[in-house]
Amino acid sequence: MRNATLIVLLLCITSTAAAQNKISGKVVDAMNRLPLPDATVTIINPIDSAAVGFAVVDKTGLFEIKNLGKGNFILGITYTGYGAYRKELNITQSQFVMDLDTVFLSLDTSMMNTVVVQAPPITIKKDTIEFRASSFKTKPNATVEELLKKLPGVEVDKDGNITAQGEEITKVYVDGKAFFLNDPKLATKNLPSDMVEAVQVFDDMSEQAKFTKIDDGSRKKTINIKLKKDRKKGMFGRSNASIGTSDRYEGSASFNTFSNQRQISILGGANNINRMGFTSNDLISSMGGMGGVGGGRGGGGRGGRSGGSAPAGNNGNTKSWSTGINYHDEWGRKIDFTGSYFVSQTTTSNYSTSYRQNFFANDSAAYTNSTSNSSNTNTNHRFGFRLEYLIDSMNSLLVTPTFNYQQGKSSSDDQLVTQATNPKVNYKAIEGESHRTNTRDGSTFNNDFLYRHRFRKPGRTFTLGWTTGTNSSDGNGLNTSPYSFYSADSTNPSRIDNRQQRNDQRTRSFNNTISSSVTEMIDSFMVWEMNYAYTINRSNSDRHTFDFNPVTQDYDSINKPLTNYFENLFTANRLGTNFRVKKLKYDYQFGGAVNFASLQNLTNRTSTGKDSTMRQTYTNIFPNASFNFNPKPRKNLRFNYRGSTRAPSISQLQDVYDVSNPLNIRTGNPDLKQEFTHNINVSYNSFNLSNFLFFNVNAGANFVSNKIVNSISKLSEGVQLTRPENLNGAENFTFSGTIGIPLKKVTTGRRSPVNLNLTSSLRYNRDVSKLYDAINFNYTRSAGQRISFNYFIQDKLDLQANASFNYNDAKYSVQESLNYKYFDHHYSVDVTYTLVKRIMINNDFDYYINTGRAQGFNQPIPLWNAYISCLLFKKQNGELRISGVDLLNQNKSINRSVGDNYIEDTYTRVLQRFFLVSFMYNFKNFGKGMFPGREGRSGTGRQY
Repeated sequence: MRNATLIVLLLCITSTAAAQNKISGKVVDAMNRLPLPDATVTIINPIDSAAVGFAVVDKTGLFEIKNLGKGNFILGITYTGYGAYRKELNITQSQFVMDLDTVFLSLDTSMMNTVVVQAPPITIKKDTIEFRASSFKTKPNATVEELLKKLPGVEVDKDGNITAQGEEITKVYVDGKAFFLNDPKLATKNLPSDMVEAVQVFDDMSEQAKFTKIDDGSRKKTINIKLKKDRKKGMFGRSNASIGTSDRYEGSASFNTFSNQRQISILGGANNINRMGFTSNDLISSMGGMGGVGGGRGGGGRGGRSGGSAPAGNNGNTKSWSTGINYHDEWGRKIDFTGSYFVSQTTTSNYSTSYRQNFFANDSAAYTNSTSNSSNTNTNHRFGFRLEYLIDSMNSLLVTPTFNYQQGKSSSDDQLVTQATNPKVNYKAIEGESHRTNTRDGSTFNNDFLYRHRFRKPGRTFTLGWTTGTNSSDGNGLNTSPYSFYSADSTNPSRIDNRQQRNDQRTRSFNNTISSSVTEMIDSFMVWEMNYAYTINRSNSDRHTFDFNPVTQDYDSINKPLTNYFENLFTANRLGTNFRVKKLKYDYQFGGAVNFASLQNLTNRTSTGKDSTMRQTYTNIFPNASFNFNPKPRKNLRFNYRGSTRAPSISQLQDVYDVSNPLNIRTGNPDLKQEFTHNINVSYNSFNLSNFLFFNVNAGANFVSNKIVNSISKLSEGVQLTRPENLNGAENFTFSGTIGIPLKKVTTGRRSPVNLNLTSSLRYNRDVSKLYDAINFNYTRSAGQRISFNYFIQDKLDLQANASFNYNDAKYSVQESLNYKYFDHHYSVDVTYTLVKRIMINNDFDYYINTGRAQGFNQPIPLWNAYISCLLFKKQNGELRISGVDLLNQNKSINRSVGDNYIEDTYTRVLQRFFLVSFMYNFKNFGKGMFPGREGRSGTGRQY
């Protein structure tokens, strides 16, 4: 922290010392003497054409550039359709002021031959931030993922998950087109960074919102990888083969052929070193149903809040393989098609130990030590395409179906001992073990159909949408759990629960929404929209539980209390209107909708043989408002407010006991209401061309009424019942800010970029639950600071250093025993140095420090990886590498999770020290695509 402060202070001093250097002037048309706003003024170093200063002419024609060091430079002024202006500069004084007076540009398409004028490294236009890739240098043969790590406000963790401006990136486009159904990792881990012209970060909207220009609240933070123009036709790919000690291996390959509109990408890979090139959507765990197999440790809650976990992606030992193909083409000028198929499989083995503290009413508690040995195998097939048909200049169709098929198998063996305490006695309450197996097959199909029509009157449009989805899942599970329960006054078990059960569950759902929207331009700057949507969702769950029959030696004795059939029907009619006003520097939107919904539940209980029906009706109002302000070309202020609802899931409504975990019995609640959330967000972005200072700040708040939360009650020592209920009082406030300083100082004629990112975050959360019939508020406060430093010397050094600090403080109104404070920090250094030509060494060191955990879990984790590599062949597109992973043999995974009434610390066995020998090869052949007869149009696709 001390070193980071000195760096910031040094930068401030340097900036202040150079503040007197200034070049100014005015740019006008030579013929009519009118200003040329948005003309680009660039000062470059003539040695390597590196840009050291930028300015954009304002609406009066004026410009100003400050903070230049000493040296020889070239000043260039360009404007589309005009001849360029060039002037040599020699700055020898610390106090240097030059006024160029008026610069006249003439209509002339000729360009300067001796100077290359580059665009600024960062540009901001409304809600889009564009980073010019050439301003953020990477190592030879680097991927897009390594480029993203150098961008201000963008973070990539060890697993390849991306966040930008504090928000998770869930979609990555390539030249505006979907890549493997927008799976972020498949694009960033396989495309080479030297193909990229720019990286754009923006809030993507639904297809209907893009067409009507009316924000429907579907915005998601998205990245678009904009390719260089000379990289849009040809073939390229990369391959890697690695073999190592302890039978470790990794292999991957990708092949791409681009010919303007036609793009084909094929990739595949396999490894057993815990690396996955795809997202968690490929795992069947999201299907729900049979319950987890990760241990019978009791507890509950919402899955917990993680606290200072150890290195990401290191849990257990994972073997995975995957392969897929992505295809994009435009047929004629009417059809735009993108489709992909992807198949993957993961097999994970886990061994973990944990210590859980459960707190109950009347100062009683349960402390559980447990071990778990589990394995999971998941196979996923994913297919989808996007077809846009431009019928004519006024009409178009868009169809986007997706299909997933998943298979999953899991098993676990667990052992535990629970110690119970109360003000009078401390004794062993539970001792037991469990064995669980689960298998599940599931499929999902979703399709969006959108018809769009423009009328001849500008601004008048009509859209008709149909969204449909089906989900089916079949699973069965076996649970053998002999548990011994003890009383406080005896060392012998008071009862033995030898549960032997088989569970079969079948779930189906069918969802349909038909929507329409009409827009009308009231004035040249105002659009009015009316919209309507009808939704009907049907779902059912058929669950059967069978006990082991000692007579037949089979699971054929039906357990009536744990068997039932549940059916849910949800219908809604929604009517809304919006107004959108667009001016030169700002635009705003306001409106709302009213929603009339009904919910009907049918439950058939085998235990009673009777059906029960419950009906509910809701009327919700959804207000919304947004304001977008661009005071200057590189400054943007945005405000959003939106109301939304969330209906309870079928598992939350199903009133049947789930005893797959005998220490945490769960049940549903058919009387649940919908949640309603008020969401407010404010963001501001700016970029200063004179000193390359990038600034971003985000603030948000959420207020939830009728939140679906857990109600926890105690059944016996160490055993609890969890049931969902609706409660009010949940609220959340977040703040994050990033300052990015890509500096380019010219000292000895050699360019030395420095990129410093400072990211701060604050969070306040008040959650609500019910503990032992009392309303419990959980107040959580957290603060985080991240410092990221990049330094690059061409062909010599690539240095990245990071430090992050996080503080968490939580207080519970009902159960003060749960109150906790902890502080964790993480330091990392990644340095690549070129020893001699083509020979590089790399050291990647991470150090994790955690505090505030249970005894034995506050272990520091030093993680050191290193490699030495040699670039091969004339184009240096081959690489031979020898690498060592976890050289200190200290890798661990230690994680804390906190729920409504528990704290749990878990240690998981992970991969430790091994060595790899790798050969990597990249090939590129641009300008000679496989389809030479197809010229067509280039760009980022049709804008309809």
